[in-house]
Amino acid sequence: MSYLTAIRESVHSGNSRESVKFTKMELEKGTPWGEILRTAMLPAMNQVGEEFSKGVAFLPELIAAGNAMTKSVEAIKAHIPSMGLGEKGVFVIGTIFGDLHDIGKNIVKIGFRVADLGTDVSPESFARACRENKADLAGISALLSSTMLNMEEAVKAIRGENPGIKIMVGGAPLTEEIARKIGADGFAPDAYLAAKKAEELLGARRLNAWSRSADHQTHGRKHLAHPERSHGSRVRRPPSHSA
Repeated sequence: MSYLTAIRESVHSGNSRESVKFTKMELEKGTPWGEILRTAMLPAMNQVGEEFSKGVAFLPELIAAGNAMTKSVEAIKAHIPSMGLGEKGVFVIGTIFGDLHDIGKNIVKIGFRVADLGTDVSPESFARACRENKADLAGISALLSSTMLNMEEAVKAIRGENPGIKIMVGGAPLTEEIARKIGADGFAPDAYLAAKKAEELLGARRLNAWSRSADHQTHGRKHLAHPERSHGSRVRRPPSHSA
């Protein structure tokens, strides 16, 4: 028996107790956590988001559904503790200033060491948190299209104080094209794919860092091959002891 439909319905209705119960039951069956997210939780959250944008659902319903999903994600992390060790990198994540939603953000945190700034985060706070946490990656989420300008400002602020950091954006009003225009390194249409994109971006960042390190070491070896000659001096040879 599959509990995926029950998970979807309980998340959509904001019933945390039921969503956690059915999530645990599905995990005990051996269902991969990614499948639970893709086929149950995310469709439920997308449905709530669409209803909210159409005026069918309101902020209380949005918050309740987000809480149900958060509790279910916590159940997943408890079931598979190794997912929360944070070995993939340091990830600063938050919802942009002017936007109060928390949907999806908690899914992306699985497997990273995370500084979660919460909601309604200013560009300055994003930049400062990335610097203080020596972050490898920043994730900015939004639900409302009216916050796009704030998101672009956040990208600029983060880059200004954190050279080399990777920035990922996500949320209902975004597209790949918009993400590129505002200067982000990556975009994901939903939280599960955002987790995968985060891994890709961190992998690319480490590869670039390794490449720079290798180039530096190679450059250094070229200069050290004949250190005496680097100062224009003649190479000294030991005195001859021949008779």
